[in-house]
Amino acid sequence: MLPAWKSLLAVVAHPDDESFGLGAVLDAFVGAGTEVTVLCLTHGEASSLVPAEIESLARLRATELEAAARALGVQRTILRNHADGSLAQDAAVFEDVLAVATEVRPDGLLVFDVSGVTGHADHAAATAAAVHVAERLDLPVLAWTIPKRVAEALNADLYTSFAGSADGEIDLVVAVDRERQRLASLAHASQAVPTSVLWKRLELLGEKEHLRWLRRPAAPAAPAADAESVLVTYRHGDQFEIAVRDHLIAVDQPEDVGGDDLGPTPTELFVAGLVSCVAFYARRYLRRHKYDATGLTVAAEFTMAAKPARVDAVTMRIDVPAELPSARRDGLLAVASHCTVHNSITTPPEMSIVLN
Repeated sequence: MLPAWKSLLAVVAHPDDESFGLGAVLDAFVGAGTEVTVLCLTHGEASSLVPAEIESLARLRATELEAAARALGVQRTILRNHADGSLAQDAAVFEDVLAVATEVRPDGLLVFDVSGVTGHADHAAATAAAVHVAERLDLPVLAWTIPKRVAEALNADLYTSFAGSADGEIDLVVAVDRERQRLASLAHASQAVPTSVLWKRLELLGEKEHLRWLRRPAAPAAPAADAESVLVTYRHGDQFEIAVRDHLIAVDQPEDVGGDDLGPTPTELFVAGLVSCVAFYARRYLRRHKYDATGLTVAAEFTMAAKPARVDAVTMRIDVPAELPSARRDGLLAVASHCTVHNSITTPPEMSIVLN
């Protein structure tokens, strides 16, 4: 699985790198809701695939980059004018990447692997600058790579200079849909010629892309000494098992939406936690004031809303013993309305989700 980043900065050397190399991965990030910015450091003006009638390849490739970004769903492209073929000797590249990363404030960077993957020195130089910036800003860096066997096959058949990664060096293998990548690649009409090695590489890779961490995300903070834990384990279908201390609770989905109805849904369990907490506080109030809690019930109804999907409203009705005088009813209601779960909803906790 890809990291759940809200924003991503992809740093590449040339127009078409974002599509030929990173296209399927960028499409997967966009599909997951990540806001993607592409920083391209050169106009690719040194390309050898130049029809004689093209007067300004740099201008053409800038137009192609914008079209490709639209095909991928990239929110923003930033095109700089460093000299194509000389990034390794350009001291200003680091400052440029730093300025953009500081402005965008991404959750992480996406780059070519440190080798440059294709054998082009500019690819390696762009990655080196991005990693240097990530070290300065303490950002994770995810690198696109290809398996060593794919690199060796390309080099043997097409006399290329690809550098791949051994299986043990690859951290993520991501299933991808290449439709948008192919459309974006075709937007680079000056480069995506029928004889391009791109098409053979995509054929060999199939519907998978390979990534490795150059800088891993910071490890989540250790839980506090008094933190409690819950473990949820997938069983089958839509059923999960929740372990709370020595207790096991099953959650499932109703049969009419594909589940086996072997337990409440997670949403129902969420509402049940709130309602049972209200009941617990009500019972504690009755005990404190010497009233029998027999017959105490809390009934609840809830409605759902979309965008985002959530519980929209919960209405609870507390039935208390008849002997509870009116003078105590307001007190019980005040106590029950400040139970731990209710407080946790009205004053939301800090929440984080990380991937192991």
